[in-house]
Amino acid sequence: MRLLKVMVLVVFGILFIGCGNNKKGHTDDDGHDHSAHAHETCTASDGASNVDVYAGHNHDNDELDSHANEIALSDTAVKLAGIVVSEAGVGSIKEKIVLNGEISFNEEKMVHVTPRFGGIAKEAKFNLGDFVNTGDIVALIESNESMSHYSCKSPISGWVIQKQVVPGEHVSSDESIYVIADMNTVWVNLSVYIKDAHKVSVGQKVTITMAGSNLTTDGVIRYITPMIDTETRRVTARVVLPNQKKVWRPGSFVNAVLQRGDGAAGILVKKEAVQIVNEKPVVFIEEEKNTYKQVEVVPGESDSDNIIIINGVVEGDRYVSSGAFELKAKIVTSALGEHAGHNH
Repeated sequence: MRLLKVMVLVVFGILFIGCGNNKKGHTDDDGHDHSAHAHETCTASDGASNVDVYAGHNHDNDELDSHANEIALSDTAVKLAGIVVSEAGVGSIKEKIVLNGEISFNEEKMVHVTPRFGGIAKEAKFNLGDFVNTGDIVALIESNESMSHYSCKSPISGWVIQKQVVPGEHVSSDESIYVIADMNTVWVNLSVYIKDAHKVSVGQKVTITMAGSNLTTDGVIRYITPMIDTETRRVTARVVLPNQKKVWRPGSFVNAVLQRGDGAAGILVKKEAVQIVNEKPVVFIEEEKNTYKQVEVVPGESDSDNIIIINGVVEGDRYVSSGAFELKAKIVTSALGEHAGHNH
């Protein structure tokens, strides 16, 4: 009987100690600092857990309402961002042909001044690089026949680009003593590879840039040589370029881009419409007025203005053709603001 009582007391003692330890564990847990988990969480009905019920969007800016890949703007914000919406359509990009070339004097605006009679040059009035006007006397010659002086005059206004006479020197009637060039126009001679020769024709527009500078202008091909240069194995396409400001200097090298309208075809959007977000190309589609959705796309070939979209945009989609960069900046800024709102 005593043994039974002792065993009962031992069992009750063990139970008492266990309850004491459990109570202590509760106390420690209850004293835990939950300040770092100020947001309440719950389990979603579809099984997703830890859904933050306080994770609302940042509405500090009433012009911006972002939902993941979608953004809505006010009329004012759209205007300030310069957003323009266009309709995607089927078209073809312009094939680019890049050419190299050199500026030269317009040979149709150059004159060779020659004496009427042979004789001795008494005066040579202009030097290399001087400007002369039409009718200016460029040299005085003493005739071998009459022993009298006569003058040589310039038939055009222009710059002296060659001088081949000095006082006291004998000159003949079949030799030029000056070469004068009108530089209000210049030639741009572009080299065309044989493989591209059939793609180049008179009347095509080209964009010309002087090598090593930002000087750029547009021109039109006026002439193409009918034969291939035996040394370079190329043909020459010539542009006559206005040069009233004398900025296109003969001897300068140029690069030129010729665009043809028979390149690859597909759904076209403006080149600036494609933006990079999270290292992926996207286009912003207008779902309704002032509401734009970010759509990932697969871009194809492009020219200076347009780009083909292989996947992601269909014909008739209304997309942001101008202001896409500003729209991307707003989406990124909004996303950062929402992320900062989660104070974990």
